[in-house]
Amino acid sequence: MDYDVVIVGGGPIGCFVGRHIAESGRRVLILEEHGEVGEPPHCAGLVSSEVLSISGVKDDVILNKIRGASIYGYDGTKLSLLGERTYALVIDRILFDKRLAIMAEDRGVELSRGSRVVGFKRDTNEIEVTFVRSGRESKVKTPLVIGADGAYSIVAKFFKLPLPREIIYGFQVEGELNCTNPYQVEVMVDNETSPGWFSWIIPVREDYARIGLGINVKGNPREYLKRLCNKWEPLRSFKDSNIKRIMGGLIPLGLIERSYTDNVMLVGDAAVQLKPLSGGGLYLGLLAGLICSKVALEALDRGDFSSSMLSKYHKLWMKSVGREIKLGLRLRKIFLGLTDKEKSELLRVLDNQEAKSIILSTGNIDHPWRVAYKIMTHIKVPLIARMLSLAFS
Repeated sequence: MDYDVVIVGGGPIGCFVGRHIAESGRRVLILEEHGEVGEPPHCAGLVSSEVLSISGVKDDVILNKIRGASIYGYDGTKLSLLGERTYALVIDRILFDKRLAIMAEDRGVELSRGSRVVGFKRDTNEIEVTFVRSGRESKVKTPLVIGADGAYSIVAKFFKLPLPREIIYGFQVEGELNCTNPYQVEVMVDNETSPGWFSWIIPVREDYARIGLGINVKGNPREYLKRLCNKWEPLRSFKDSNIKRIMGGLIPLGLIERSYTDNVMLVGDAAVQLKPLSGGGLYLGLLAGLICSKVALEALDRGDFSSSMLSKYHKLWMKSVGREIKLGLRLRKIFLGLTDKEKSELLRVLDNQEAKSIILSTGNIDHPWRVAYKIMTHIKVPLIARMLSLAFS
């Protein structure tokens, strides 16, 4: 059986792209390796209202609304920020993913769960996709494959497209925790407990939270979580017996030079369309997904699936999503270039009414560079000058 498009990966971005292509009457097959969409979860589930708006998912996936953050340094230095408006939403990520899958199927997408792709073969202007489901091998043909299959994309590997330059290993648990302020996330920047990344507490409600961290070194993330609980004051009372769910995932970072080849496009995590400072992938992935689906439909209308045609997708997302990633990578250079001592010093520099007002008025989790730019142009201290030199070095 042939399809106009085969999407590898039934996560939120794959289902979103599939839905938009199927709405134009095209035959779309999504191959999802897991038996259930959304499980196991791999995301902290902290998003902007814009994510819900773009995706079309209803507000009933919202579990909590965040109005600020407390940021801790390695030595206990703390910067507390709390505003009047909602800056982020804590969502039921499993339900969010399932909603996008249902929306795709309602538009005519065929979503094959428990289907693991094992190979591809070119045949003139088509690609034969081989996958295994329930122990049986099947093959389908399509003129266009879209890889939405995550950090270590089999599509990217097979078609020799670029892989991420850096991988963060994320680990998160959900469990019972008394949250002092359920409307503030808590963040800790400390190379001892989360080398190359940061740790977080995301309140789901007053007595329940998501607790996680990332590392960019080899090691067991769970051991780093134990270290974090021993060191970070808000987690001193948190025990293994409080844990109700464990999850992990890979956060790819960088900016790939090419997200397409003949008959193939990459999108979402497979194309490293994530925010380099926080690792969030839904906002940028959805924006790129809109572009991907439009170019796919244009290619189908023209019957042209050449690299020349599909390069339009890469050029378009680089102008918008790519710009955000480039700016985010500058912020990541600053983050990696500062010592833990300097990061704590920065928290002290920002612990005043002027700086807090700038952060709260400009803060946007989808565009963190905006507040960083405002801070670096309005506050004149030697540390800020060093941050600027790191960003443009």
